[in-house]
Amino acid sequence: MTTPEPSRHPSGLTEAQAWHEYGRYPSLLAKVVLFGVVGAAAYLAFHSVESVLFPVLLSLLIAYLLDPTVDWFEARGWARSTAIGGILALGMGAFAALLLVLYPTVAHQVGSIADGIPRFIESVETDVIPWVEANTGFVVPETMSDALSSYGEMLKAQIPTVTNFATVTLKSLALSLGSVVASAVNIVMIPVFTFYFLRDFDEMTAAGLRYMPSANRDFVLDRIRKVDEVVGAWFRGQCEVAGILAVMYGVGLGAVFGLSGIGATAGFAIGVLAGILNVIPYFGFLIGFVLSLLMVLLNWSGVWSLLGVLAVFGIVQGLEGYVITPRIVGEKVGLSPVVVIIALLLGGEVLGLVGILLALPIAGGLRVLLPDFVAYYRSTSLYTGEVDPSPKSFVEIAMAAQREAEAEAEPEPEPEAEAEPEPTAPESAGA
Repeated sequence: MTTPEPSRHPSGLTEAQAWHEYGRYPSLLAKVVLFGVVGAAAYLAFHSVESVLFPVLLSLLIAYLLDPTVDWFEARGWARSTAIGGILALGMGAFAALLLVLYPTVAHQVGSIADGIPRFIESVETDVIPWVEANTGFVVPETMSDALSSYGEMLKAQIPTVTNFATVTLKSLALSLGSVVASAVNIVMIPVFTFYFLRDFDEMTAAGLRYMPSANRDFVLDRIRKVDEVVGAWFRGQCEVAGILAVMYGVGLGAVFGLSGIGATAGFAIGVLAGILNVIPYFGFLIGFVLSLLMVLLNWSGVWSLLGVLAVFGIVQGLEGYVITPRIVGEKVGLSPVVVIIALLLGGEVLGLVGILLALPIAGGLRVLLPDFVAYYRSTSLYTGEVDPSPKSFVEIAMAAQREAEAEAEPEPEPEAEAEPEPTAPESAGA
């Protein structure tokens, strides 16, 4: 029985070749235009309803992060509403306490740093340089001294401008954030939304599964699970690490500042702020270290206070990198610090506060789907140079690539040791 020849295009090409030559690029262009229009419409929609979306998305994010904790209490006999109310009350109380302690203390320290920098420069010019020259025999070059004097005067002249700029920027940011929150009726709506999202979280998830297309359900569920590991489990771990670091930094800097006469409260506030901001990689360490270093230099009481600050940050960073993060976050495949920083910057630039909330989930989704896109690209004619007469769908190619990767990752079974032959008894001479 002969197989029928494939039907051909008037040009003489097969259907697959004709589609590749004549229909593929208009189809791709139409898809690009369609997705471009949808993206532009979504961008405009996000900006027009940003004030409403921000508290809703923030509440949904908090509910997503707290759902495992609520499930843990519910599995131990707690009523779900009672567990949610207790967790939210504890969280709001801790947030209010930290805000009342941190904000005035840190704001006062930043103001004292801005006021003390001109005096510090003047002290270096009049005290430190002459002391170095008198006790070490090292003569500071005139160019260095003149440069220090020149830049010191310029810096002292610019300090009020920089301070005013920082103050205006912070006020404008506070006003914009306040307008966003105020337009959503009240900041009180965030815990209210969070309560209802948490209470109905399982029902919302089940409803999403019911309306998910059955054809590719396994693929979509697998990718959602991986995104949860990349973003959800990683972010929960980062929050736990930030809480531990806040305690360690607060106790360490509080002790150093207290013994140095600067004030234990100031050290504790800066330490807690550094730990909390550690949710963004390197950001908390940078802010806490710079503030602590400036406080010690501007309130100089001896080299031991400087060594104490260096010791606190060195020990805590060592424990965080080698003990705390590996034990809490473990070997989960998360987002690298550079990716987190870039995603947050891009999200804030494109969509403002809503973009910051969506940045990590989108980055996590792209991180999970990247191997699928690579596998699909390697199956296209652009990569292979050949036209596939029976092209496969994106999902089929992605699942096949995943099965191959899992098969390569499985350890090869060890060969079974051959059984040694049992020794035979020697035949007797008379046999």
